[in-house]
This record gives sequence, structure tokens and C-alpha cells, in this order.
Amino acid sequence: MPKIVDWEARKDEILEATWRVISRDGLSRTTVRAIALEANCSQGILSHYFNDKLDILASALLLSHRRVRERTEKKVRDLKGLAALRIAMLEALPLDAERELEARIEVSFWGRMLSDRELIELGRREVDLLHDRLRGHLLEARDAGELREDLDIELATQELIILIDGVSVERVHFPKSVPPARQLELLERSLAGFVNPRG
Repeated sequence: MPKIVDWEARKDEILEATWRVISRDGLSRTTVRAIALEANCSQGILSHYFNDKLDILASALLLSHRRVRERTEKKVRDLKGLAALRIAMLEALPLDAERELEARIEVSFWGRMLSDRELIELGRREVDLLHDRLRGHLLEARDAGELREDLDIELATQELIILIDGVSVERVHFPKSVPPARQLELLERSLAGFVNPRG
């Protein structure tokens, strides 16, 4: 009886192997051959799943973002406002090995995006998704009376995105400067600045 292959699961395994190569070797030294070796398959097999190296790299980035969204959606299912916003932020910050790897993948792509129009567009779409999620939770919090009346929602959303990006870069390059406890402190300081003092 022929072996049944779960194509989506196998594709995700290849992309997870791609994460490991990027984390170990850096994006500029990540090759299709190295990915195939890490995934324990041939380069020919990779061509069944992906068009080229850029397709693999872009798919690896998208899978990383998808995993963050899936974790977040599972945990905020019954939450709204500031409670949901806090969870969304905690899932995006590099607080453990899994999330630190996701940050490493993200940061690795930023240099490449400067010279690759396709990756720039992909990155912009992904940031828009994050922006909409965080802004949505802030709007819920405002409607529930949890936020300062004078809070600029757009500015607050941008502040949170910059917090994620800044902590991610710092954690990737200088991990001792932002251990998990410091990350949590930075997040709570930001959120405290949004809260309605009479709430």
C-alpha cells in the first residue's frame, strides 16, 4: 500500500527546517541545499512544494506569523479589550525559546526586505494584520471604558508595534539586556500609560 503523505504537514516541516537554518547560519547564508539537508529531503522534493528560494523564505516567514496568530486566537477567544490586548502582546514578544526563534526569523528578514520588493510587500501586509489586531483590541478597551479618554488609538497601536520590534531586535542581538522579566516590565509600563485612571 503506498504511503500517504500529508502535504501540508510536510510543507510545514520543511519550513520549520528553514527556520533552523536561518537561525543557525543567517539569512544570507541560507541555501536551498542547506534547507534540503536540514529537512532530510532532496532539492528536487523542495521543488514540489515551492517555486524557488524566495518562495521558501517568504513561506517560512508567513508560517512564523501564522503560528503567532493561531496561539493568540486560541488564548483570546473569550477575552476582549485590555485582557485580549495583553495576550496578543505576550504572544508577539520573545519571552521563551519558541517566540525567540520567531523573533530571530523576523529580524533576519528585515535587511533582505530593503532590496526585495516582494518581501517588502509581504512584510507590509503582515504588519497591517498585526496593526489591525492590536488596534481592534484597543478599540474594544476604549468602548469598555478601560482607556484614557484622550488616548490616541493610532499612536498607541504604533507604540505597541514598535515595542514588539524593538524588544525583538534587542533580544536577538543583546539577549541579556531584555530578559523575559524586563520585557514584561516594558509591556506593563506601556499598557499602564493607556489605562483610564478612574477605571
